[in-house]
Amino acid sequence: MESIVIRKKFFDFFINRGHEKVSSSSLIPVQDPTLLFTNAGMNQFKDVFLGIEKRTYSKAVSIQKCMRAGGKHNDLDNVGFTSRHLTFFEMMGNFSFGDYFKNEAIEYAWEFLTQNLLIDSKVLLVTVFDDDDESFNIWHKIIGLKTEKIYKLGAAENFWQMGDTGPCGPCTEILVDRGVNYGCGKQTCTPGCPCDRFMEIWNNVFMQYDRQANGELIPLKQTGVDTGMGIERLCMIMQNKDSVFETDLFDPIIKKIEELTNTTYAKQSERTKAAFHVIADHIRASCFLIADGCSPANEGRGYVLRKIIRRAALFEQKLIEKSMFSELASTVINKMGPIYPELIINEQIIKSILKSEIDKFASNLIRGRNILEQYLEENKNTRIITGLQAFKLYDTFGFPLEIIEAAAKEQGYNVDIIDFETQMNKQKESSGKKMKNLEEIKIDESIITEFIGYKELKNKSEVIAIIRDNSIESKISGGQTGWIITKQSPFFVETGGQVSDKGWIEIKGQIIEILDLKKIGKAIGIKIKVPFQINISDEVISIVDSEFRINTMKNHTATHLLQAALIELLGKQVKQSGSVVTPDYLRFDFTYHRNLTLEEIQQVENIVNRKITENIPLNIYYTNYKDAVNKGVIAIFGEKYNPDNVRVIDIAGFSAELCGGTHVFRTGDIGSFKITEVSALSAGNRRIVALTGPKSLELFQNNFNIVKHLSQEFKIKSEQVIDSIKKQKDQIKELQIKINKAKKQFWLSQIPKWSQKIEEVNKIPFLFLGLEDYDNADLKEIVMELNDKKSALYFIISNFENASNFICIIPEEFKNKISLKAFNDWLKKECNLHGGGKDNIIQGGGQSFDASLEEKIKNWFKTNTK
Repeated sequence: MESIVIRKKFFDFFINRGHEKVSSSSLIPVQDPTLLFTNAGMNQFKDVFLGIEKRTYSKAVSIQKCMRAGGKHNDLDNVGFTSRHLTFFEMMGNFSFGDYFKNEAIEYAWEFLTQNLLIDSKVLLVTVFDDDDESFNIWHKIIGLKTEKIYKLGAAENFWQMGDTGPCGPCTEILVDRGVNYGCGKQTCTPGCPCDRFMEIWNNVFMQYDRQANGELIPLKQTGVDTGMGIERLCMIMQNKDSVFETDLFDPIIKKIEELTNTTYAKQSERTKAAFHVIADHIRASCFLIADGCSPANEGRGYVLRKIIRRAALFEQKLIEKSMFSELASTVINKMGPIYPELIINEQIIKSILKSEIDKFASNLIRGRNILEQYLEENKNTRIITGLQAFKLYDTFGFPLEIIEAAAKEQGYNVDIIDFETQMNKQKESSGKKMKNLEEIKIDESIITEFIGYKELKNKSEVIAIIRDNSIESKISGGQTGWIITKQSPFFVETGGQVSDKGWIEIKGQIIEILDLKKIGKAIGIKIKVPFQINISDEVISIVDSEFRINTMKNHTATHLLQAALIELLGKQVKQSGSVVTPDYLRFDFTYHRNLTLEEIQQVENIVNRKITENIPLNIYYTNYKDAVNKGVIAIFGEKYNPDNVRVIDIAGFSAELCGGTHVFRTGDIGSFKITEVSALSAGNRRIVALTGPKSLELFQNNFNIVKHLSQEFKIKSEQVIDSIKKQKDQIKELQIKINKAKKQFWLSQIPKWSQKIEEVNKIPFLFLGLEDYDNADLKEIVMELNDKKSALYFIISNFENASNFICIIPEEFKNKISLKAFNDWLKKECNLHGGGKDNIIQGGGQSFDASLEEKIKNWFKTNTK
């Protein structure tokens, strides 16, 4: 049974039983710092299980894109060497939010597997959490399984949680007994054994608890069901294959690798097959991560992507010298694109990022491997790669720790992980990359602030809560700093890239400046230092800084226009990857596979400014997420939405986005738009910085004044300024060439005179030469010319542009008599001259020198010559 048929059967089964079909969410979790990647189908329903969010449906079905290559759920090291482990996979799931629970969930699972997919019940067995007697009894008394086919296991196998905190609960798993030939060979082997005999294909998690940071389990307000079933494993069973890599999901990739490497997969050793598996898995993972907006980086999600790409590149070399990733990416996109259109839309950027990352890694790979070979030779007695050595491979050559471990393991070596982490922490501390200690405040869910800032910038409201030192108080005394929460508030709190408002509160006739704004649960916290006591129920007037807000609104609406203009000009592969909206400027990050040309930048500006002059009214309305997406409304990167109530910012005929930010009433309110910077953040990621309104006008005025001043200075027309400056630059360049030529002719004429001044210091020919207005390049030419005439110890220094440059060279035959390293250290300490180089030549610079330097240097050589 092909995977496409299995997908349809699964959806049809649960849709016919009243489940809402929900699309897969992104692999990048939205506003959830507890997760590196989406690792299960229930991630997008986390707040529903917690009771924080409500949906129009109480049960759902989905097939979710998942990644398990970092954090708590990390299968990366196993990928390629087992028949079932993957980094990227698809999780089939059915969910209940207070609708049905254990009984129906177990019955659905059994019915689908045995009656719809016709899996022989004789090969199925189940596991339950060891104290979950209810599930045990359902399997035995209702489904009719014999007790010997129901296994009780501990929390490691049968208690599931999404992350370190959040919804969790006991689970029951359905496994296929594949027979003794697939396992460890022991007749006594049972579920829980790490071998491949018992293949888990269905996992029903019964959501009952909310795990706190301290490990405490708090019962959820309503119970729920979360099913997880990897489609790759199910395909393996349904297609009677020994490995997920032999299913139709991977078959096109394996065949393409065979074609490109001119090898036959089936004829390879298990070691070589593992290379096929790693490459096949990692190309899928890379394509999907990039399509969802992830880019290679040195930390976080980007580091995991970089690690996956580089791990694949190392395994590629076991099969072929050149990289296959770009061609394999096409295979993945052709296979999975009809199901996940984002792959097709982002095809160019996927290939661009993969090529760029592999090219960068290839340049370091040879050097890094040579260093690793050196370490292996140096440490052959201990057979341990030290933490410092591993860190150098990581920091200098870009080798992920896991790759260093794998390479060392192949040679029978271990890596000192503890010392590696010590070196990593040292680097973070020295570079100042310390985690910001965020102020965590928790309040009762009943404390809610109504945000009225879309329509009002000033309002009167009562204080409903006061917080000091993370605890709820009834008052805040004069001179103290704390948070007050009002029933209503016009203050916008930073989200979706838009910065928080600035402003004041007025109480008892006194104006108090706001220190900070923060979302605290469902409330808006206002941080202030009060001159007198404030109590619960006191009335305060909240006042938004109107100029700050209005200019921010101009930039926010312009950001929407900018994204629409980029999509219109460059295509749908443009996707927002981040933004910052302030009153002074806007910053917009987006995915695109190449740099923009000057002509394209101007075209983008023209499109945005045309829409501004059209003065289009903004239509702002609320709808549900599904309808919005069906109408082509764009979701903002990193923003979290209530699927049943989303806010649409619609600029008729041009832009429609989901957004909770503040905006102008008509596009004409923006005034004007000017791009000031376009840069590349990384392969496939670009950044635009732009100005609007007063700031753009200020820029135009400044530029006009500069051009006008130059035109008056040069006595030319404004439009001739650029050509005139270019002409003068060319003239300066020509003059500099003539000056350098004349300067060289002069010092060449001085060589015989300087050579005659060479004297002996401890039987070594020595010359100190103090000059004026020569740069480093000049000094190097001079010393080489002198050395060609006569081999000697030369020290030449020249004052140049309020500093000095120096060079020192020693003949080969005298290297053992004088240590230039020691001389270099002395120069730094005693003469404030900083340099570096080799054992026969050093050069550098420092403060301007005077006549006393010659005697000091000559004395050093006299006393430090062997």
